[in-house]
Amino acid sequence: MKAPKTSPDKELVKMFEAGGVVEYLEYLKSGKRVMWVNFQAGVAKGLGLTVGLAMVLGVAVWVLTMLVDLPLVGEYFEEAGEYITDYANTTNYEDEFAEMNQQLSEINENIVNLDDQPPSEPDTKPD
Repeated sequence: MKAPKTSPDKELVKMFEAGGVVEYLEYLKSGKRVMWVNFQAGVAKGLGLTVGLAMVLGVAVWVLTMLVDLPLVGEYFEEAGEYITDYANTTNYEDEFAEMNQQLSEINENIVNLDDQPPSEPDTKPD
């Protein structure tokens, strides 16, 4: 019977190296590298979501414009399109923005007034 040329430990190490386990463990030890890779993955996911959603919505709008020409359903889609267009054209948030600016100005004035006042003495009433 022949003796094995390599020990089981060496074979295990070779399997780990071949499977990429050693590189993965080195990767996990480096916190900066893990954070960088996760940041890149997040950017890629966000970009993919944005591009994919834009494409899906573009195709959906294109299909809906094709449906406007259909006899029964076309009128409904045409009215929906007009409603959306009218809403987008008439929506104006100037009043809301003006109200928010006034509230922020009042808050700022209150903060300035509080800073100008001397500190008040605590109430010290005998019990």
